[in-house]
Amino acid sequence: MDIELIYTLVGVVIFAAVGLKILLSDVSMGPNDEEATKSKIIDAYRKELYEALLPLKKDKEARIAKKNELLNKFSVELISNIYFDEFESKEIIVSLASDF
Repeated sequence: MDIELIYTLVGVVIFAAVGLKILLSDVSMGPNDEEATKSKIIDAYRKELYEALLPLKKDKEARIAKKNELLNKFSVELISNIYFDEFESKEIIVSLASDF
């Protein structure tokens, strides 16, 4: 009977230690990480748009067509992205459209 009590106590102590370790760890994604991820995604879209439109600087019609194509692609990607809601997606697309 004494050995069962010792095993039970050791098990409870180990379980409590593991539980505390998990609760106190900083593994979860905090607000700063989410903001940094959003910023990286938006910056990548800006860069892709800039690089695609740079060679078309002189041809206005081709530039507009390429810009519309890329903005539609970005819109579809943003809507399915877990970091952005519908309102944020629209704001980003409007911002990208006015930048270039």
